[in-house]
Amino acid sequence: MFVVDASRALLNGTTRILLGFDLLFQLCIHVAQGHLSLSAARLFGASCLLAIKKDSGGVRPIAVGEALYRLVARSLSFQFRATFSNHFEPWQFGVATRGGCETIVHGLRATLDLHPDWVVLQLDIRNAFNIVSREAIFRELRSVPGTLDPLFPFVRSFYSQSSPLYFSMGTRTGDISTLLLEVGTRQGDPLGGALFALGHLRALRATVPQHPDCIFPSYADDTHIVGPFDQVLLAFHTLQDQLASVGLTIQPTKCIAWSPHGLPPSLSLPEDFRVSTTRLCILGAPLGPDSFVQTYAVETLQEALQSLHDLPLLVDPQLMEILIELCLGYWRRYSGQVPFLLRMDALQ
Repeated sequence: MFVVDASRALLNGTTRILLGFDLLFQLCIHVAQGHLSLSAARLFGASCLLAIKKDSGGVRPIAVGEALYRLVARSLSFQFRATFSNHFEPWQFGVATRGGCETIVHGLRATLDLHPDWVVLQLDIRNAFNIVSREAIFRELRSVPGTLDPLFPFVRSFYSQSSPLYFSMGTRTGDISTLLLEVGTRQGDPLGGALFALGHLRALRATVPQHPDCIFPSYADDTHIVGPFDQVLLAFHTLQDQLASVGLTIQPTKCIAWSPHGLPPSLSLPEDFRVSTTRLCILGAPLGPDSFVQTYAVETLQEALQSLHDLPLLVDPQLMEILIELCLGYWRRYSGQVPFLLRMDALQ
């Protein structure tokens, strides 16, 4: 009798769990199809705001959204991964592109080996994710019927109105302030990177055909213009205007110009542009003489070792394990792509 009762209880519990999953699935479909009311979308679109220090100074605002929104947005990002990849080719490597950083770095190295007199402009977009035009995002979502337009109802329901960002200005309980996000995307949104890239892509698409002698490899908001020095300047001014049309502005003081053989004296750069005569770092990878590459690698290794020594300061051992696993995971992937002898040379 006890076994029968226990089995019945287990069956009832399992049934309730399955029913709960089914109800959650139906709710997610309802949200993904953009069927929430404006008030409900505003509620589920709210986020807690965290400020993370940037190495270059200032802070990066990270919005931690509601679990339901993140669940649906994450699911949609996986569902549309292949569509995103096809849509952003061949200019945007920061969304749904495996090894996007490596593709840009090795592509630039190969290009500069063939054209050592070409110039690389490394552009910095001011506060990019937070100010990109939502109208540009909406237009790009609907630009090619049958591809990304099924995402439009979901994105519109959460980004057609302002969403509250809650943050604390002190340590007292209940000391909460509110900001209203009315432009741009939320950093922390699982779809945020793709949505930004959609607006950014409209500027690239309008620029590229006008400058066929240049290439424009981009990783999220890290944008580069590579080509003959006279053509690069023309392309820069065109791209600057097109970025402005989608709400984005270039920050000249953080832009860098570099060429393997040095920049020509006749190159008239915009005011406040930085000029590098011998070296450049692209997405964390050094370009330039072997001496610079070796020095950069040693300094990076020393920083990593210091971080390793600081790990015991973390209270949670699980967090420590996750950080170590993520770092080693990248090395495992790198090792699988590089021949054994080259790996040995890199370790020496």
